[in-house]
Amino acid sequence: MHLTVKQQVKHLSKEDYKTIKELCHIAKNLANEAIYNVRQYYFSEGEFLKYEKNYTLLKNSPNYKLLNSNMAQQILKEVDGSFKSFFGLLKLAKQGKYTFKDCRLPHYLPKDGYTTLVIGFVRLKGNKLMLPFSNGFKKTHKAVEITIPPILLDKKVKEIRIIPKAKARFFEIQYIYEAECVQRNLNTDNALALDLGINNLVTAVSSNGRSFIIDGRKLKSINQWFNKENARLQSIKDKQHYGKKTTNRQKAIARDRNNKVNDYMNKAARKVINYCIDNDIGALVVGYNETFQRSSHIGKRNNQNFVNIPYGQLRSK
Repeated sequence: MHLTVKQQVKHLSKEDYKTIKELCHIAKNLANEAIYNVRQYYFSEGEFLKYEKNYTLLKNSPNYKLLNSNMAQQILKEVDGSFKSFFGLLKLAKQGKYTFKDCRLPHYLPKDGYTTLVIGFVRLKGNKLMLPFSNGFKKTHKAVEITIPPILLDKKVKEIRIIPKAKARFFEIQYIYEAECVQRNLNTDNALALDLGINNLVTAVSSNGRSFIIDGRKLKSINQWFNKENARLQSIKDKQHYGKKTTNRQKAIARDRNNKVNDYMNKAARKVINYCIDNDIGALVVGYNETFQRSSHIGKRNNQNFVNIPYGQLRSK
């Protein structure tokens, strides 16, 4: 199976940061060229321009040549995948299984925007990731080395995605690596039932009568701090007549909050799964439905605490 490790890129020099930012912008330009070709072919021929033909049209493009060939091909494949989804929906709409008005052509990326760099052919030099450059790009830019997380040192990394965040103000790297899938054959007659809540994030009871609780007050505290700080920043923004646009400070605290919540959910899910493994429990029952957080009427303060907890994320983890 494949697992993912996320890393926020830190300790880059200003020159290295600008190099990655430039590559993400070039990747966006190439993606828009690929989108343009597929859209125009659809408008004129009414058919799907496949990856192979699009590659033939773009292999001599300046943007294609500035990128490493593997990176450039991955971008074309990403565009190809998004249009395959569109044409798949069109096919369903013709069969009456989907509505035509919801079938929307993939749109262009912003002119001054950035897009994800996908590295399919991974080269690691010890504990360093060597960012692949094209021959033309090497002539004008210094090599970029990024220290990988220690957990990956003995793993086989299959793919790396460098994702620009907040208009490329910083970057997140996702390492996708191979891991052995262990078949545990737990006893499915033993069950663990989970009830999700606010102060008690998870109340778990097993079929043999044992129980445990995962505290939710830490998560509640994280959300309350975010709501209070965001309201303070919003008040300052309103006094300065900044408009509806979210400020960089608001984005920063939202990012911090999301990272903390995601970490807490990971640890909660790991505790539940470890309990099941240690106690030979093969059936997990979660009290959840997709709409139970909508239109909740449990008081203003409780509503705020309740809707800010991503129970669906915990369930999927």
